[in-house]
Amino acid sequence: MIARSDSDIKQGVEAELNCCPDVDETHIVVNVARGTVTLSGYARNLFHKFGAEDVVRRVAGVLGIINDIQVQPTYPGYVQDSEIERLAVAAIKGQLPLCWEHIRPVVHLGKVTLQGAVEWIHQREEAEDAVRKVPGVIAVANAITLAKSAPALAPPPIQQRLPDGS
Repeated sequence: MIARSDSDIKQGVEAELNCCPDVDETHIVVNVARGTVTLSGYARNLFHKFGAEDVVRRVAGVLGIINDIQVQPTYPGYVQDSEIERLAVAAIKGQLPLCWEHIRPVVHLGKVTLQGAVEWIHQREEAEDAVRKVPGVIAVANAITLAKSAPALAPPPIQQRLPDGS
């Protein structure tokens, strides 16, 4: 087997990616070092990410593959996680102006996890309701806890009366 140069391998990979109808190579960058192909950039979904890897396997001379492609959906209405986080903070601040600073939205791929502690259960629920309305949110996990100083939610104890009315 004749070893191919890195530049030949790179050209082969780029040509295969360009010809493959199953992969959108628009945002994929190819680098080759000593026969190892590194794919980086962005793909619309996992199918495209691993489809690109399958394409590389078909190219002669490839000794190894490093797939550093990040999945970043690109469709109308898609909202970046950083924008979702910013909008979620604003929504919580608008809904709960007195305790919003105690709530932290953590966003990953459109899924928001609410963290922090509040005094009342209704504050916990209102924060979740506010975030559900944020564009781009696909799921909300509410991990907000009640602060230790919160009053007990149990009803007051029943006082027993003696038969004589005392």
